Amino acid sequence: MIAIIFLILQVLMAGFFLFLCLAFVTGGPFVPSTKHSVEAMIRLAKIHPGQTVIDVGSGDGRVLLEAAKQGANSVGIEINPYLVYYTRLRAFLSPYRGRVRVLWKNLWNADLKSADVVFVYLIPWKMDVLAAKLQKETKPGTLIVSNTFIFPHWKIVRKDVKHHIYAFTITGQK
Repeated sequence: MIAIIFLILQVLMAGFFLFLCLAFVTGGPFVPSTKHSVEAMIRLAKIHPGQTVIDVGSGDGRVLLEAAKQGANSVGIEINPYLVYYTRLRAFLSPYRGRVRVLWKNLWNADLKSADVVFVYLIPWKMDVLAAKLQKETKPGTLIVSNTFIFPHWKIVRKDVKHHIYAFTITGQK
């Protein structure tokens, strides 16, 4: 019996690490944002109740929950199913459960059209590819808030240098 439990735990852990590696290849490994970074991201986003916020690579959902606290409808896109279910549990146990949704999906296949704000924490060599996707799929005026890394060809409209958070606005040029 102990051997079966141990085997199941090993398989679960192997699956978790497989998805961590997959996330690194597709855009970014799970690296949780610090409390101060999340606060800076939310502050720079200037979220209004009823806005739709999408966090690509939502990890453990901390940004989603903070955005929901501001009245946003928060949507997480996460490739790791373990983190999806963890975030869903956190959202269910929170007072914001009706405003947080998490989708098990690769960010490159996600529909971002409904976003008023998009949160990003991606590896630097994928930022140009993401910039093209955001420019193509989001509406003019959509605010993009990035943790740590910038979009090199976009103008920064707000920033928190201390916490390395940068905000950009989608222009009407496609």
